[in-house]
Amino acid sequence: MRAYVQLSGVLFALVALGHLVRVLARWPLLIAGYPLPALVSLVVLLVTAAMSVWARRLLTAPPATGERASNPPPAA
Repeated sequence: MRAYVQLSGVLFALVALGHLVRVLARWPLLIAGYPLPALVSLVVLLVTAAMSVWARRLLTAPPATGERASNPPPAA
């Protein structure tokens, strides 16, 4: 599970970085021939950056109390 969260966080950060570069460089983006406003990229930037931060926080957070042990006792 840890590797999945790490990979997800990195991918979300890369997508956020791509949208940040698109907004700062003022690159046009066309979808099916229609221009996509920069505001859409800003929203996607905020969402993907938040998801990347969330993944990072999950990796660095201490285990919650009551969390299942890695080796639970055998059932009797």
